[in-house]
Amino acid sequence: MFPLNMNDKNSERSIILIVDDNQTNLDVLFELLRNYGFKVLVALDGESAIEQIDYIHPDLILLDIMMPGIDGFETCQRLKADPSTQDIPIIFMSALSDTPDKVKGFQTGAVDYITKPFQHEEVLSRIQTHLTIRSLQKKLEEKNLELAHLNQNLERLVEQKTKQLINQEKTAIIGRLTQGMVHNLKSPLQVIQTSVDLIETKATQIQEDSLFNYTKYIFQAVTKINQIMDTLMMKSRNEQKQDLHPVNINDLVQREIQLLEGNLYFKNKIRKKYFYDEEIASIPLIYSYLSQVFYNLINNAMDAMWEKKSREITIVTRQDESNIYMDIADTGCGISSEDLPKLFDPFYTSKPPKGEEKTEGEPTGTGLGLYTCIELLKPFNGEIAISSNVGQGSVFTVVLPKPQKN
Repeated sequence: MFPLNMNDKNSERSIILIVDDNQTNLDVLFELLRNYGFKVLVALDGESAIEQIDYIHPDLILLDIMMPGIDGFETCQRLKADPSTQDIPIIFMSALSDTPDKVKGFQTGAVDYITKPFQHEEVLSRIQTHLTIRSLQKKLEEKNLELAHLNQNLERLVEQKTKQLINQEKTAIIGRLTQGMVHNLKSPLQVIQTSVDLIETKATQIQEDSLFNYTKYIFQAVTKINQIMDTLMMKSRNEQKQDLHPVNINDLVQREIQLLEGNLYFKNKIRKKYFYDEEIASIPLIYSYLSQVFYNLINNAMDAMWEKKSREITIVTRQDESNIYMDIADTGCGISSEDLPKLFDPFYTSKPPKGEEKTEGEPTGTGLGLYTCIELLKPFNGEIAISSNVGQGSVFTVVLPKPQKN
């Protein structure tokens, strides 16, 4: 006796459609399959089988080849051409046992082939095998669909997290720039305060020449404050533009350097060299994105030189027919060939996290600076190239494609 369990849950759920014009064959198969717990439908020809399948989808079809009207081959071809029925496994039934017929059956999309007269055990075994395969395929499709949804959700989460991290990095930059600007403002404000105090306390004793000098100092200090505020206002207006606008790289670099002068380490401890290609034209960019890239690269250059006695940053703007380049070179510790491929990975950093410094003043890192740079350059297809020698320094080159000429 064939070992298939009549109470098998898979069998009880499965619907089998038998398509055969021979009533005797239908009766034999109907009784056999029903006794083994299958739900059984029958059709006497290909046309009626296709009509049934329009409203009842079987789990498997037993399809006779030799039938009036459209034969089994054409019936199979039509079912496989319809996306709604193409996945239903079809087993051909025929008294024909020639190899060409079997090959043709498989070519039209059948999964198996049984010959008449039927061997009950063989029929049941082949049906159960292909139902199991189909069941596994459905589960795999469901899992793939779930995985696709998970991937979509993950992509959205990664995008949201990336934006969040970029904003956090940007906020940190703004904080550091604000500290620098406060320092820049302190100096001229102190000049004004001192001059005003002297004028108030010694008004009757001050000679005309001295009074003129004090007012000149005040005027110079006010001019300096206005320059700082103008730079801040220009930067603020530019950073509110999140669309592409014409930006001149030289102007951007010079403006950002002016803000960086509020950093005493940058201003007093580092030699600076600037070389600008004055022929560089403006190209469509997002100002705030590129200014943040510039600041991150400058900050990394300063960090790389914190233990060096000779500290020098060289900034170069240049171009060729296809691209505009901004080189930021330092005389820092350099980067090993093993670390170079990992530099732009999120959360990778060669610097210790905040609070884990081994030496007082040692720079710390989050591993987001260079990753953020790459993300910020994507809207205008920008890239960063690196060349480095351990112990001698590094050059980070921002590559910005020029707009293609029509």
